Amino acid sequence: MSLSRWIKKHVGEVAEESGLVRDGLVYRLTSGRGDVALVEFVDIRLDRESEVFSVRASIVPSSAWGWSQRRNGERAVRQAPDSSAALIRWDIEPPEAVARDFGPLAPCWTYGGSVNPEAAGVALAAVLGTETIPAMKRLLDRQELLAEFLAPSFAFHRGRPVGWARTLLRVDDASPEELEGLLGQVETDYPVADEFVAWARTRAGRA
Repeated sequence: MSLSRWIKKHVGEVAEESGLVRDGLVYRLTSGRGDVALVEFVDIRLDRESEVFSVRASIVPSSAWGWSQRRNGERAVRQAPDSSAALIRWDIEPPEAVARDFGPLAPCWTYGGSVNPEAAGVALAAVLGTETIPAMKRLLDRQELLAEFLAPSFAFHRGRPVGWARTLLRVDDASPEELEGLLGQVETDYPVADEFVAWARTRAGRA
């Protein structure tokens, strides 16, 4: 069974019940303010007997997407966000029974060969339903995301420095005084910091 069909069979129900919308090998959950949580399946071609793939989750605030698409026009900003602008991103790791290990890299999911596809599907649906999707929903709240960013309760990759993250998560709500305080904390040794500061003031309507 192809990965796409396998996902539809085993992930579709738990994802759709939680409000996630599928687009190929990606599921999206969108908040009322346009922030997006993603679950992505990345197919890894290794052999003919089994499917091997990684599963990753990410959180993309609309402000982070706006910054990443700032030079591409309004049409690009209105497109569905992808994980390239994620503020945080993490691997959804499989139980040992349905894992393919690659040494220092995060283990991948697998089915076929010696791994029963049904067992792998049940395992993934359980992880998504009890761990991943609840975390995604929680982190679509910007206050929760900022708190997690500053004091992680699990392992994830940060997409921006702390000062930039604070600004991206508050730029749409901050008072002029708060915004200027946040911009004073932006790491200036990070690329295009001056452009970021100017963009944040423009987005906030205080250029």
